[in-house]
Amino acid sequence: MGKAGFIALQNVVEVGRLMTKGSGAWLMAGGTDLLVLERNRLIHPSSILYLKSIPGLAGIRPGEGGGLRIGALTTLNTVGNDSSIKKHFPILAQAASSVGSPQIRNKATLGGNICLNSRCWFYNRSPFWRAEYPECRKAAGGNKCYVVPASRKGCFALQSGDTVGPLLALGAKLRLVLGAKERILDIEDFFLGDGIRYLALKPAEVLAEIFLPPPAGKGLFIKFRPQNNLDFATFTLSIVLSEKGGGTRIVVASVASKPLRARQAETMLEKGTSAAEVAQQVVKELPLVSFVRGSVDFKKQVLAAYMTEAMVALRGEGLK
Repeated sequence: MGKAGFIALQNVVEVGRLMTKGSGAWLMAGGTDLLVLERNRLIHPSSILYLKSIPGLAGIRPGEGGGLRIGALTTLNTVGNDSSIKKHFPILAQAASSVGSPQIRNKATLGGNICLNSRCWFYNRSPFWRAEYPECRKAAGGNKCYVVPASRKGCFALQSGDTVGPLLALGAKLRLVLGAKERILDIEDFFLGDGIRYLALKPAEVLAEIFLPPPAGKGLFIKFRPQNNLDFATFTLSIVLSEKGGGTRIVVASVASKPLRARQAETMLEKGTSAAEVAQQVVKELPLVSFVRGSVDFKKQVLAAYMTEAMVALRGEGLK
């Protein structure tokens, strides 16, 4: 924990009081992201505000019309093993169970996975490594992105939470709390597409709850890593094939600074277009620009192959 003071909060109102401008306070849930950032001297908190001590921010409850309400401090292990989620929202259970190791999932929270700091080869390294890249916009406040050097602005660090893709595919909404006020935001609007300012959280605002609407149809989740280890995904693919039409979603995550929806491919999928054509459309319309965790060409080839197999499985077709 270094020299940072540790404060166990009792309610979300205290967040606004303690996280004043220039206070240097950081929020912590499970700590599986924040403590690593502090150890690598990527952040320098003067105090750490512990959210897990706040009652009522964890747990899984019934929502409207067959949906679910999941507290942001619910651990990934709980999400992955919950019978209601496994039955009605299996792609979310699979994603939660794919994160890290059992030890990590017992500490990490769903809210923390959604808010996971954007990641990059040039940023998430030791201070010794970063000394060779002093102009990095994210790590040093410089004027350069080493992932896309030609870019004159922006940071291309990747959104990396495994549960984000399934939550977007399922149409999840987030309840955000700031003092006595709260607002509801589509999870798709929560990600801003810039690696530095990557979340639409206001200062001192807390993600309190995740709302899942009633299931729209069959779903499928794939997490691809070249090696089956604890590393972050090269990409995740989340598909929901609507049974009634109009709710089909194809989401590719961990390939950009926000999760990406393939809207044109979604329309083609609902119309019954062949799996191969839909897969090619996904690769064509999504702006994959980062070589982090694999070259762009490699990602496109593997994504198209997995996309084809996934749609065949969802439609109940046989591979020809």
